[in-house]
This record gives sequence, structure tokens and C-alpha cells, in this order.
Amino acid sequence: MYDIHCHILPGVDDGAGHIGLSLEMLKAEKDSGVRTIILTPHYRRRMFEPSVDLIRENFETLQKEAAGLGLDLYLGCEYHANMDMVENLQEGRRPTLAGSRFVLTEFKEDSPAEFIRERTMALLNAGYTPVIAHFERYKALRSSTDLVEELYERGCRMQMNADCITGRDGFFMARFAKKMAQYDLISYVASDCHDMGRRAPHLAEAAKVLEKWGGVRYAEHILCDNPREIIEG
Repeated sequence: MYDIHCHILPGVDDGAGHIGLSLEMLKAEKDSGVRTIILTPHYRRRMFEPSVDLIRENFETLQKEAAGLGLDLYLGCEYHANMDMVENLQEGRRPTLAGSRFVLTEFKEDSPAEFIRERTMALLNAGYTPVIAHFERYKALRSSTDLVEELYERGCRMQMNADCITGRDGFFMARFAKKMAQYDLISYVASDCHDMGRRAPHLAEAAKVLEKWGGVRYAEHILCDNPREIIEG
């Protein structure tokens, strides 16, 4: 499996606070069947603004320390949408997912549909593919399957968290997840893990639920085939 959204990179956001925890999380990912991981530290103004130099330095350190685990690690970013995001990406101020044209894009939970539509269209028009991070969190999308379909048809991709699939985020989130699966609107499922406690990686559990909903091939499509396209460009 692939994990395209996680906060395992140490010392850069509200995820792993030290490299020891990062290695523990990587081992847990491997034990669950994950072999390829894109590390996606937050970028959000006035909240998470780690320098790109620090991110790359910590990434190189983690790669060296995790060399014996047999995992393929890539760098990315969970970019909280703002009005300068296209320029920042074009200037290389923040990384895309594994150096691709895919951008993991986050919004506020109460962002209006108009803002989500406008910001994703700005990315699409600039040649990027928005991957809407944990799309189950946004009220505008939960309340309108038509909007999710519209964004998908325009070229956006939808990432759902494993804890939403498994029911750890509650009954109503799990019901929304199953509905999106029935409409075939889930592009990726990722861990969005931050630690080994409340927000630990649970992709193996999510895989079992996806298999139950749509069969083994459906789970492979979501957890392997689609994310492989990001890595392969």
C-alpha cells in the first residue's frame, strides 16, 4: 500500500516531535503493509510555517535513519489553501507530492463551496491536480454530493482519512465514507497519522473495510493503483 498523507516527518508541525517517534510510526506503517510513503508536513500561515530548508534537512536525516526498513520515502506538503498558493508552488517555496503535479490541498472545515471551487480551479488552470485532503471534513462537501462530483469531474482528486473509513471518526463520518464509495468518489485513502496514540496509522483496518465494500480489486485501486500514479507522474 501507499500512504500519501501523514505527519511522520519530525520537528516540523504537530506530528512527530522527534525522530524516535517518526521511526516508530514508519515501522507501524510497514507492519500494516505500507511500502511507499509521502511525508506531508503542514503549511498554514501563522500556524505551521517551517522553512523548506528545515523540512529537507529533516527529511534527509529520516531517510538515513530509516534506510533499513525497506520503505520508499518521498517529500510533499499539506498546503492550507491561500491566495498565493499557485505562485508559491511555481517558485518552489513548497513541495508538491513527490515532485509531481499533484498538490495535497487543505481547507477550513467551514470553507464555503465558492472558495473551494475557486482555489481548486486556480490550481487546475496552472497545471496542477488538487488532491483535496480529508474531504470528509468540509461541511460544503459533506452536504453536497453534486459539489464533490463537480470537483472530481473538473479534475480534482479526493483523499479520505483511514479513520473515517473505519468508523473511528464516528458513525456519521463512516456513513458518508460508504456513500462516497458507492458513488466511486474516493480517489485515495491515507492515514493522516500524527502519532502512535489517538492519531496512529490505521491503513490496514481501512483496507479491510474497502474490501468489504467493493472487493479486493477495489481496495487495491484506492490504496495502490491511484497513489502509484502520483509517484510515477
